Order: sequence, then C-alpha cells, then structure tokens
Amino acid sequence: MTKNERKYKKNIKETVEEFLQYTERPTIEDIVDIIRPHYRFTKQQLIERELMKKARYIMRSFKDGNGVRTYFSDDNGTYINVENTNDMNDLQNVNKQLNNKFAGLNGAIKKVLNRITTLAAKIIEK
Repeated sequence: MTKNERKYKKNIKETVEEFLQYTERPTIEDIVDIIRPHYRFTKQQLIERELMKKARYIMRSFKDGNGVRTYFSDDNGTYINVENTNDMNDLQNVNKQLNNKFAGLNGAIKKVLNRITTLAAKIIEK
C-alpha cells in the first residue's frame, strides 16, 4: 500500500468516525453508503473477492469430532492442519495468532462488562 493509499483510507476512516459521533446505532448499510463513492471495483475483482471469502469459509468449516477447527491460515494464506503438521514454526505461528485474537476478544469482553456495570449502577441509583 502506497503512502497516498494509506492517507486516502485514513480520510475515509475519519469520515466514518465523524458520522459515528452523531449516530448511536449505525448500520452496516450506513457505513457502506459513506464509503461507496470512494471504492471502485471491476466485475472480476468482485468475483475473486467472493471466491476468496467462500474458500476461507470452507476452510474454517473443517472441524474435529469436538467441533474445534482443524485448519488455520498463516500470514501468507497457506492453511496449516494443526492435527497433522510436523512443523513447529507453523504451530507456534498459529498459536501466536490465536493468542492475539483471544487477547483482542478478552479486551472487548472487559469493555462490555464494564459498560454493563456502569449502566447497572445508574439503574440502581434511580
């Protein structure tokens, strides 16, 4: 991504952030309407994007008998079968990726729980 592309995407994000200041419950359609004029795609790009999305969906659907995913992608889009690989680096990379996602989700859970606590306290005060 070039410097101009990063600046352009930053400006789009700023536009969305400005919209969010005035909207309590935005929909995905609201955000799409804001960014639509800034993106142009060819038919082939859309087809390829949809095929990639479906391929990722299919790979995420492979699970063991306990319902736990078997395949995880690395940073290059290569899938690792964690049940069968003998590559320690692959396993360590998948583990790191999963831990990063866990940390992000855990942070979000804490944020939601803090907000629930705050709102509950306000209700009790009334």
